Amino acid sequence: MPPYINDAEREYHIPEASKFNADKLSFLKEFSKQYGYDGRIEEIREKEYPQLKGSTYLDHAGTTTYPQNTLSEFHADLTKNLFGNPHSRSPSSKLSTDRVEEVRLRVLKHFNASPEHFEVIFTANATAAIKLVGEVFPWARDESSYKYLREGHTSLLGLRRFAEDANVREIVATTENDVEAEFNIFNNYRTSPISNPHFLNNIPQVDFDGHTDGVPIINNGVTYNLFAYPAQCNFSGMRFPLNWTRRLKQTFNTANKKTLVLLDAAAYATTSPLSFAEPENSPDFTAISFYKLFGYPTGLGALVIKKELSPILKKRYFGGGSVTSLVWDMNWQMFNERLCDRYEDGTINFLSIIALNHAFNAADRLYRDFRFIRSHVTALNNYLQRNMAQIKHWNGAPLCVINSDRDFSDSSQQGPILSFNLKHADGSWIGYNEVERMAGENGIHVRAGGHCNAGSVARWMGVSPEDFASKSCHDDQDIINGKPMGAVRVSLAAMTTIEDILVWLDFLKTYFVERKPVSMSKNINHKGVDVYDDLKDQASSKNTIAESKIALETIIIYPVKSCHGYVIPSSKSWTITPQGLLYDREWMVVDAETGRALNQKQFPRMALIRPRILFDDRVLLLKAPGQPPLRISLDEYPVLGVSTCTLSASMTNESKVCGNKIDTLYYTAPSINEWFSNFLGLTCILARQTPNEDGINDDDSLKTRRFIKPHLAAPAKAPISLSNESPFLLISQPSVNDLNRKIRKSGNKEVDASCFRGNFQIKGTSEYEEDDWSMVKLGSQVFKTTGEKTNEPYRTLTKHRKFDGKVYFGQHMIHVPELSEAPYELAPGAPIKILDRHMSSMILSRF
Repeated sequence: MPPYINDAEREYHIPEASKFNADKLSFLKEFSKQYGYDGRIEEIREKEYPQLKGSTYLDHAGTTTYPQNTLSEFHADLTKNLFGNPHSRSPSSKLSTDRVEEVRLRVLKHFNASPEHFEVIFTANATAAIKLVGEVFPWARDESSYKYLREGHTSLLGLRRFAEDANVREIVATTENDVEAEFNIFNNYRTSPISNPHFLNNIPQVDFDGHTDGVPIINNGVTYNLFAYPAQCNFSGMRFPLNWTRRLKQTFNTANKKTLVLLDAAAYATTSPLSFAEPENSPDFTAISFYKLFGYPTGLGALVIKKELSPILKKRYFGGGSVTSLVWDMNWQMFNERLCDRYEDGTINFLSIIALNHAFNAADRLYRDFRFIRSHVTALNNYLQRNMAQIKHWNGAPLCVINSDRDFSDSSQQGPILSFNLKHADGSWIGYNEVERMAGENGIHVRAGGHCNAGSVARWMGVSPEDFASKSCHDDQDIINGKPMGAVRVSLAAMTTIEDILVWLDFLKTYFVERKPVSMSKNINHKGVDVYDDLKDQASSKNTIAESKIALETIIIYPVKSCHGYVIPSSKSWTITPQGLLYDREWMVVDAETGRALNQKQFPRMALIRPRILFDDRVLLLKAPGQPPLRISLDEYPVLGVSTCTLSASMTNESKVCGNKIDTLYYTAPSINEWFSNFLGLTCILARQTPNEDGINDDDSLKTRRFIKPHLAAPAKAPISLSNESPFLLISQPSVNDLNRKIRKSGNKEVDASCFRGNFQIKGTSEYEEDDWSMVKLGSQVFKTTGEKTNEPYRTLTKHRKFDGKVYFGQHMIHVPELSEAPYELAPGAPIKILDRHMSSMILSRF
């Protein structure tokens, strides 16, 4: 479980500007004509984007950020003018209506679209615009077809449900190569066989409740097909030909069969101009997102639609403002003639639309033209891709695998997105969750995952339908069957600077490039002495030193997973069970809705819940600020039957494996569950692990398992040679002290040893001396170390304690009962004796 890291520790200290001077000069020498708006970029960033200070924001495909001027001008407009509901007739209403109409024309002007041929329908977002197309499209049963590009956003895939409902002739997901092949063969509107059979016309029909005979009667004898594709893939940044609309219509349209085109321009339009100056060669529907364009306002998108489609479009549901007249008790109504009035049901988001005008003004003032934005981001992305491709590990293996085959210097081929995955020096994948998390710890904002684009994940990662079916979009699985289930995405925008790019490149090199490991056969120091032999001598001499100074200072258990620990009293001996320390991580708090265990990273207040074991009363006592004490019996298990609970990867310190399902018993007493719910602000349930019937001790009080990730739970009675897992974590205070010295140098807040959530805290060692231990005796109990990696405090550890792709701190251990004395108990203050050491970690700990 990662410890809670406060905001002070999360603060990122950007390297001194001088560190990047040479790289910046090199970049400017090559790209000065494209980059920076004639040298104004630094002034723009300083004056208009104060929210970016101290951060490296590279998630503009998620949303770009807004300039200060947009907010100030909009605020002034709101305080100066009174805006009423456009559906009223008051002066304030008329003002709102006039302003909205001005913005409609402003949007058309931005896309060089004539009001004579196009209209703007405001929606909640681009997804709502795409959904509207599916609702209004004139699907013809057994005749129409819906075809969409593999790299389309989930929203384009979701539109197929309308086609399914209408029982159309075919629904086909296709590829760029197949579209081009169709143009070449100049044949009917059918797809040729494609390389991936999972994308070929085998989408299952889905049964819907109710009838599906709502297709309007069109007397022109024309069957309409729909082709949908993104101008720019939101996953990879790959761009697709804008001339497909013209070519599709010229190639496939006939007198009785026409293909209409839906263009998803949400990603493309953010940094590039898009022109509909030739209506006959322009998309019939274009989906736009304004927060992706300008950062503000949010909750606003649009569908740019051709007026000529008005006679054939459906209208089923209607809301306020979309009808001119209706009868309340008869199935009769008259719809508005204008497309925008007909399809904008209810009161539109008129204040956000008015704000949009100020966003256009700010963009015009700052950047003058989107052609300059396109030039700016293309230069940055070209430099970024080239430099990331050149980053190598010690053995020459590339760090980055880039998910695009486009030319990054050509804006017609590639937009300002770089999608990639990282690999270790041995070729194994680095989980994208780890990269995203590490970036966040350093004040760098990127996005990782599938990015709502299953087709791109399938293309670049080779993920099978079975793997897709086993994954939830919101879980923490990032590698399944050896394949990444998504990627890291860096995305740029108008206000991105070369400094942002250089910070990102420096971050990758600092945290993920693996340096040359120390060779066991050729470890010659500067004096010509073999390091390995030297260390053997050191180890031998250490064994002759009295180990009386090394002692077990503190024993800590965590009765409720992710809550505060309980320090075992110095006068108390504590029982060791086959699964770990007695009562350690035996309870956990579960989200009542999802069944997922809560963790401290998501709910930092869990750290304020303090447990105490009252043996005399046989009670677990819990205290939290503002809450009455809660007493839970140690001996009584919940009576509710076994339920399945999910340990999510984020709370089990594991970013590369599926969340693990375990059997638990849920408490039903309102006094217990309401106590946690009230304090955490979420409806939750306390769960207890089911009793372990396989324990070697017959005492019922020891029949317990721990809420830990399975690969850290040592199997009972396992042979020593097979017990490569660890229910115990040992932390050395001198090592923590050394780590804090490094943290102070980087300008961050020190950490306490408790943040590692270890069970054993020791004293009397030199820093990192515990790295050498392979078997150790605490009091009368023997433990074997495992070499399991540790995660926190991750940022500094990754810099200084990362070897072979793993981060090491402390020692994960398992109990060895065969070599220990019964009863299996341990008390604070116990002496420590080193039984065995291993050479490889001794070498690692010194470099």
